[in-house]
Amino acid sequence: MSTSMGGPALLWTALLLFSPDGMPAAAWKSTLSLNPPWNRIFQGENVTLRCNGNNSLEVNSTKWIHNKTMLAVTAPRLDIVHATFQDGGEYRCQSKNLIPSQPVYLEVFSDWLLLQSSSEVVQEGESFLIRCHGWKNRNVFKVIYYKDGIALKYWYENYNYSITNATTKDSGNYHCTGKIWQINHTSESLKITVKKDSFHQSSNYSWQLLIPLLVAILFAVDTALFISTQKQFAFILKIKSTRKGNKRMDPQPQPKPTPPK
Repeated sequence: MSTSMGGPALLWTALLLFSPDGMPAAAWKSTLSLNPPWNRIFQGENVTLRCNGNNSLEVNSTKWIHNKTMLAVTAPRLDIVHATFQDGGEYRCQSKNLIPSQPVYLEVFSDWLLLQSSSEVVQEGESFLIRCHGWKNRNVFKVIYYKDGIALKYWYENYNYSITNATTKDSGNYHCTGKIWQINHTSESLKITVKKDSFHQSSNYSWQLLIPLLVAILFAVDTALFISTQKQFAFILKIKSTRKGNKRMDPQPQPKPTPPK
């Protein structure tokens, strides 16, 4: 009867190959995050890059790549202190037993105002945050946020501007204006793109079709194994029963007659 357990065992093994969102577990990547979460910073500012997903017990098991050059740092945290223009560029990380992260592009500026965004590429339905950042954290007054040259929001004091449940209509070129020491300044423009998540939806749809098919196949295998086991068991019982019947039908040996004297 233990043979029939092959189906469920195969089923659980197969389901473990998939992540909770329906994607293959083999596709799990390292993830790279910034703290503060802005990839556009002023020269002289600090930022920390962290490689998430490192479950290894080894302390130094992270690889860092900056502009296709391997860095000496092997900790899951990379600190950039007093950033220079040379610190700008592409960063990737890789935690042990995971594949490399998507790239993060760090830009270093020298200006009075800088428009920062929590993300420059946003999936439809997500939210993003923009802020008008003053050089050396100078106070900025009479802040106006613009999209494609059209004013979106005015604040006398400097506040962040949040866009929730983004749509493709929120794609565009953003910038801000404001006053520092009673002098008007304008930030450089930043392009923000809101994308329809068609690839992710189609992938999820494909996996939604594949997983039930996989379950059905494994269920059929399990049923076949169970039936096969039952037949084998019945066949063994039949053989044993036949043998017992044959033993009963065998004639009992008769005593030999004693010859007359």
